[in-house]
Amino acid sequence: MINSLTVQNIALIERLDLELSGGLNILSGETGAGKSIIIDSLNFVLGERADRTLIRHGADHAFVEAVFSGHLTPEVAAYFEEHDIEEDDFLVIKRKMTADGRNECRINGRIVTLATLRGLTELLVDIHGQHEHQSLVRPSNHLGMLDAMGGEALIKKRKRTGELYAAYRALSDELDSLGDEDARARRLDILRFQIDELEKAELREGEEEELSELRLRIRNAEKIVSALRSARDTLSSGAQGGPAAEIKAAAASLHQISAYDSRAEQLIDRLDGAKAEIADIADTLSDMLAENDFDERAAERAEERFDRLRALKRKYGGSVEAAMKFLQEAKAEAETLENASERVEYLEKELKKAGDALSESAAELSRERAAVAKKFEEDMLRELSDLGMGGTTFKVDIETTLLPDEIGADGGDKAEFLISPNVGEPLRPLARIISGGEMSRFMLAMKNIVAGIDNIGTMVFDEIDTGISGHISAVVAEKMCNISRRRQVIAVTHMPALAAMADSHYLISKRVEDGKTLTRVELLSDDLPEIARLIGGADYSSHALPHAAEMKKRADEFKKEAEKR
Repeated sequence: MINSLTVQNIALIERLDLELSGGLNILSGETGAGKSIIIDSLNFVLGERADRTLIRHGADHAFVEAVFSGHLTPEVAAYFEEHDIEEDDFLVIKRKMTADGRNECRINGRIVTLATLRGLTELLVDIHGQHEHQSLVRPSNHLGMLDAMGGEALIKKRKRTGELYAAYRALSDELDSLGDEDARARRLDILRFQIDELEKAELREGEEEELSELRLRIRNAEKIVSALRSARDTLSSGAQGGPAAEIKAAAASLHQISAYDSRAEQLIDRLDGAKAEIADIADTLSDMLAENDFDERAAERAEERFDRLRALKRKYGGSVEAAMKFLQEAKAEAETLENASERVEYLEKELKKAGDALSESAAELSRERAAVAKKFEEDMLRELSDLGMGGTTFKVDIETTLLPDEIGADGGDKAEFLISPNVGEPLRPLARIISGGEMSRFMLAMKNIVAGIDNIGTMVFDEIDTGISGHISAVVAEKMCNISRRRQVIAVTHMPALAAMADSHYLISKRVEDGKTLTRVELLSDDLPEIARLIGGADYSSHALPHAAEMKKRADEFKKEAEKR
């Protein structure tokens, strides 16, 4: 759950430190006081996209921090491990946006991307507003919702079906890759040509670099030969002087004093070694001269080979190494195609087995979903009846295919929620028939059913009670209270019956200080005046306070009973 929310420079909020509790947290206040700003701030820190207009006028940045506890569900733990986030007793999420549009997101002090932040907070908080029902009306989400209601047993069956689907697709893809007999023959002709071309080229690793060096030497052969010859002649001058003669003369001089100083013998030995080294260098220079004696044909061969390698590189991957790899892969594919008839026969048999197993698993999954759908329909009708929609017909429409080629990773089912809010009207998709007020009640009914299924610790409702009044408002308040017994609920409301159910009631108001309009949030120790205001308006009459007290008394009694259940 969310322990605290710190907001800086969001719209009319200069600084706000909000301590939240478990159970039902109610936010109320006059229209325009800033209730939506609290939700905007929460959305911001949870990773929703925001622009610079969110930043309070005159400030250079906006900042929100949310602190969570009791957050370490299996799903959150897995997400932490996947993204290398350190676990702690408290989870601290921070987000900052500057006036120039830069964003900084942190999870437990570590900077993360906005996508990583959003991926985590989706496991922690579920936000619903009066204009945010898209997920409910979108048929693509209905199958996942149904599966969530089925619990772990159904999820395991879906996972098993997904594994069988992957195995079936792998076999099918391999079979498709082999093609028919004519296609295989054409492919084999191409492969044999490519293999022959590459084998004749006799490629080897490192040849390209060696060839580049050889071409460079050939192009600079005259300069190389001149330098080598000059160096060799200098070192090989022999009796004409040069290094060897000089070393010999130096050694003779040292012999004259060797009887008087033992170090002279050591120097003579070193001079002998230098003379041998110089002679070896001279021989090496002679060998290099021979190697650089290129004729015109050698140059032509080097250029032809280089052009050949360049052409093969273009055709087979961009480098000699890639071309050699292509050759090995082509040989393996050619061998497969040459034995394709046997492989095709084997794959067809295996594909039939895999298809049968997939269809059987999908059928079992579909039967499980049908049972879950039936219970869901019954639960929804009961909940909707409580919420004043007793004439409603609700159905989970499931279309099923068991043909292996039409089954997907989630099985062979497509699900869509259909509803008829009034007796005598046909069933239609949610998006085409349901009004805003009805959608709010539908969503609340559904959330009351699934509240104990998922592991999301906090649920936020932003004025979803719009358009609800009278007896139904009391029922809505009871439903919200029931949800809050199993998780933290934060609700923005104008409905007195819901406010009376609050475990913690926060009053949001505006005030002017130093020429600035600021939003203020106050935790009410006595919320009867605020409940009375919600009942009777700004100038509520004398009957509103007693009514509020009675409403609060009934709410307290209901909560006590709810705790026992």
